[in-house]
Amino acid sequence: MDYVDEGDRIVVRLDPGEQVLEELATVRDELDVENGFLTGIGAVDTVTLGHYDVDEQEYNEEEFTGQFEVTSFLGNVGPDKIHTHIQVATSEFESLGGHCSGARVSGTFEVVITTGETPLTHRLDEQTGLDVFDL
Repeated sequence: MDYVDEGDRIVVRLDPGEQVLEELATVRDELDVENGFLTGIGAVDTVTLGHYDVDEQEYNEEEFTGQFEVTSFLGNVGPDKIHTHIQVATSEFESLGGHCSGARVSGTFEVVITTGETPLTHRLDEQTGLDVFDL
């Protein structure tokens, strides 16, 4: 992994075999990021997708393996968590997407984290069972 801190944004490149969320946590910790939104593209060979059932207040997760193009990677970075969603495409041009609980880079993975001023800490929302921004 390599990254460049430009002040109001951080440009990150991940390399084959690296775990996306683990590497982003390293960037967060090294640069003390408390308030970032991220976007990215790339390629992965393993991805764990989740879907949140609001009624049951639980995530249902499934791991997928193969060669996937990352067509969209979005999320936020706070001092207490990194929350991401991912959309991937198969070689048959079919899409899979959801909450991203993990992904391993197969080719490259390019992310831009845009930082702001409001710390993005979370609190538990009793109604939904989700961790939401504590603004």
